[in-house]
Amino acid sequence: MKTLDESFEIISQKISSFPKTLIILGSGWNKLLDEVKIEQRISYQELFGIETSVPGHTGELVIGTVGTKRIAYMSGRFHMYEGYSGEEATLSIRLFAKAGLKKLITTAACGGLNEKYKVGDFVILSDMITLLLALDNPLKGPQFIDVSEVFNAEMRKKAVKICVEHEIPFHEGSYVYYHGPNFETPADKMALRFLGADVVGMSTVPETLAARALNIDVLGLVFVTNLAFVKHNHKEVLAEADKASGMMKILLKNVV
Repeated sequence: MKTLDESFEIISQKISSFPKTLIILGSGWNKLLDEVKIEQRISYQELFGIETSVPGHTGELVIGTVGTKRIAYMSGRFHMYEGYSGEEATLSIRLFAKAGLKKLITTAACGGLNEKYKVGDFVILSDMITLLLALDNPLKGPQFIDVSEVFNAEMRKKAVKICVEHEIPFHEGSYVYYHGPNFETPADKMALRFLGADVVGMSTVPETLAARALNIDVLGLVFVTNLAFVKHNHKEVLAEADKASGMMKILLKNVV
């Protein structure tokens, strides 16, 4: 993996003005790029010296516009279960912050733990549980950042308004990080629900912490692709997300 300075040199040469907003497109969310007037693509191999190994993640930085809004998109992300440290997995956040990033919208597929949630529901994240990060935490040293409001209230309010106006099924809830790469056991899910988590996934939390440490405002959006006590696999995750791609596009196009 390249260093922060090496990646910054590449991005400085290729992009004269980095957008103020970044959307991380998680599993199943890539169809938004169909709506984007693309001006530039940079592969992760070129920018970071590595590629993402997760199916459904194309592994590139895309710069483009939707309407009049110029946005940066990460098509796929890096996970700790791929063998990266928390610091390595969030190199992109530190890089783009150095380039001028001010707002982050992170998206992902997730498993529903709350019994009121259904497959096909969107969740606007109101909080997150970091207890299981342990050595995956991307923050090192005496940072002691305030995460009493980890997800930006105004951005959340706007997302709620869009969901209501467009009749998109949604909840507001808490996300818990799970390292993976295996899905959670039934006992894991019972314990995580007991802790207060509404949904569970293998991303989102590290990059959110990294962004907040750099004073970047964050909005977390996830899509329920499977329920807690039903067998599931990654192909089904992508299939469920594909069914909802139209609503994903509406939400993301309007929330930026």
